[in-house]
Amino acid sequence: MNKKKIAIVGAGITGLCTAWNAEKHGANIDLFDRKKLAGGVISTETDGEWRYELGPNTLLLKDPEIEALLEDLNLSERVETANSEASKRFIVKDGELNQLPQSLTGFLKTPLFSGKAKLRLLKEPFVSTTDSQSTVAHFFEARFGKEILDYAVNPFIAGIHAGRPDQLSIKHAFPSIYNLEQEHGSVMKGGVRKLFNRNGGEKTKRRLISFETGLHELPEKLTSGISNTFYDHDLERAEKQADGWYLQTNRGEYGPYDDVVITIPLHKWDSKKLPISSEQLKKIKGVSYPPLSTMVLGYRKKDIEHPLDGFGFLVPEVENRSILGALFTSTLFKNRAPEDYHLLTVFAGGGRQPGIAEMESSDLLKLVQEDLKDLIGVNGEPVFKDHIFWPNSIPQYNTGYNEIYSIFEELESNNVGLHFAGNFRRGISVPDCIKNGLTLGKNLANAPN
Repeated sequence: MNKKKIAIVGAGITGLCTAWNAEKHGANIDLFDRKKLAGGVISTETDGEWRYELGPNTLLLKDPEIEALLEDLNLSERVETANSEASKRFIVKDGELNQLPQSLTGFLKTPLFSGKAKLRLLKEPFVSTTDSQSTVAHFFEARFGKEILDYAVNPFIAGIHAGRPDQLSIKHAFPSIYNLEQEHGSVMKGGVRKLFNRNGGEKTKRRLISFETGLHELPEKLTSGISNTFYDHDLERAEKQADGWYLQTNRGEYGPYDDVVITIPLHKWDSKKLPISSEQLKKIKGVSYPPLSTMVLGYRKKDIEHPLDGFGFLVPEVENRSILGALFTSTLFKNRAPEDYHLLTVFAGGGRQPGIAEMESSDLLKLVQEDLKDLIGVNGEPVFKDHIFWPNSIPQYNTGYNEIYSIFEELESNNVGLHFAGNFRRGISVPDCIKNGLTLGKNLANAPN
């Protein structure tokens, strides 16, 4: 039986995992990327004793398939688990950092929510189920009340999705929560039942991790297990011919292939590259990728009043601040800053305030410094700084995203052998992308010609 020949366009984490697992299961792989380095948004920068991430800062390890991947890549011994203090997360309320409760007792005592808001949760099991077109904001306000929306959901959405809860689809952005409600009539009842119905056996210990020299180690290890990787190759056309699929890049033609996997971000799609209609492309281009700025700032420890004893903090929209939140980077992992210094990673912009993300570095720093002074007592100037600007950050699974999924399915149905994968499909998180890539790679390698 001849080995399948598969082309994968895009060497971000989804493309890497697809390629690596397909080759592991016997396929011949050609992996293409327009850049000179694999990894996509996963990239670690080291400047002297300062070490920080340009994209994702941590990897949530909770899935056995990801744990197995790290074993296969010989990365398990290089895993660095986040400081135990990372379990403490703060939310800004009335200009002060309040710890997000981690238990029922903590929830009952927290000043984050009023007594009325806490009692309001008792009504959740009796609230009518949500329409499939509902936004995240409508879903959580209807089921849990406005305070929970404002001081828990809203900052979380800004911090994880760089988006707005009044635009995101509950069905597509949080399918597991939506399904709990649909299946059990209540998120709380569904969660309790799920907790008690867990199967026995060993489970992956849930923890936040990085690696000894940063997250970049993961894409580097994946790349080393892929035989044929072509950098500086920008896709110009993917086309089906009688004997298979062919790719035309800026450096020549490649093929034929049994399958082609496209992981290019939706905002880069065009009808010259892909067999897509103008109507389909218009809808694809309608998917929002809000701009996001990240400021990495190093300070003397003596110049920050807050002990930074946690993961970081998020800022609810109702607090009217310029930043979305910040990570206490040097608290999370060792060797991220020189001794006697703190390193912070601050986020600004997103769907909430896109104009702020697009500001010049010096102007943005002034706004960031004002918020940091008020919120954590920063009194001095940064001794280290970097500004990373993402003009197109994270795809927003807004209401109506089912149309986007329909386009993927229609294109794949009409073009046998063409596949679409990435953070625009089945989850934006790094773990989602890893799992989706591993599954797709195995399925393609084992699928009959």
